[in-house]
Amino acid sequence: MAIDVRPPLLRRLRPGHWFALDCVAAVMVALVWAGPLVDGHSEAEPVSRGVGLLGAAVLAVPLVLRRRRPWVAFGLGVPAFGMSLATSVVPVVPLASVPMALVAYSVAARGSRRAYAALAAILVVVAAAAAVWNGQWMTVLLPGAVVVIGWGVGLVRAQYRVYAEALATHREREADALVADERLRIARELHDVVAHSMSVITVQADMGRLVLDRKPAVAAAALGVIETTGRDALTELRRMLGVLRDTDSRDLFEPAPGLARLDGLVARTAAAGVTVDVVVRGTPRPLPAGVDVSAYRIVQEALTNVVKHAGTPTCRVTIAYGEDAVLLTVTDDGRGGPPQPGGHGLVGMRERAALCGGELRAGPVPGGFEVAARLPDGDRR
Repeated sequence: MAIDVRPPLLRRLRPGHWFALDCVAAVMVALVWAGPLVDGHSEAEPVSRGVGLLGAAVLAVPLVLRRRRPWVAFGLGVPAFGMSLATSVVPVVPLASVPMALVAYSVAARGSRRAYAALAAILVVVAAAAAVWNGQWMTVLLPGAVVVIGWGVGLVRAQYRVYAEALATHREREADALVADERLRIARELHDVVAHSMSVITVQADMGRLVLDRKPAVAAAALGVIETTGRDALTELRRMLGVLRDTDSRDLFEPAPGLARLDGLVARTAAAGVTVDVVVRGTPRPLPAGVDVSAYRIVQEALTNVVKHAGTPTCRVTIAYGEDAVLLTVTDDGRGGPPQPGGHGLVGMRERAALCGGELRAGPVPGGFEVAARLPDGDRR
């Protein structure tokens, strides 16, 4: 059943809604502050009453402007706030300090260095008001503290926004890196499956074409190898596509290949005309899934290169189980020379070894070519 997840109420408010709320707050501040001065119940002198009415009007305007023009709002609000502290025509908490705290919050939330200049201006106003009251700090301490707290909350908001943006950028880069790694992994898998299978199919098709008239039975056997190899390649491709479509689809196809399936690889290579002698040293043991797949793919790619380039009917695969690693060696006595530029096989083998924390070397040896890899056994280190 689908779950309707809605954002919190404050997240659903649009800029126009917030502007309307600021306008309502400005009207309320002006009415509450100016009300006692207009109805005649205030004991303030006419001059002070006029100053209070002016302060009510001036302090209401910054509330309307604080989101769109925060520095203009601050420039208008600071004099009004200082006037309210110095004259004390009406109680300054919350009628002057809270609106000014909202303006200070909007300025600090911008994250600009000028926000510290705004804090300095607030402290100067508070100090000047205290001087008017002959150093009676308690008279202006509470409203000044309210405004400073509003400024501090705005600064925290700005820092949180910067942190959230940096975190989002970092996560985006991590996601891009994961996508790139996954693309490389898929490319390696496709290369290993397609390159080996197509090499075997090509060799068998070529041989079958040559002996079709003279040795029909041999040609038929070659067609059988092509069929089996093509079916195995399709099975692995379907498994890979299934994993890409659905994370649970790995159960629908054969498990990922490992050294336990080396016999089938050897048989397909033999069908392509290269007899493989497998030598196992040490006591075989189960390997971690990643190491097992990498070991199989490295041997597969090395045998593919033997079929394509070595021009020899035999090669040897040595698997040595050490205390903390498995050592793979594929050696042939063919005509293979230095690696040709532009190929992806050796690069893919080195990448697979590196992913397991291992290393791989490949190059000519006396009488042939050798690929040697060391893959640490992660479960035993």
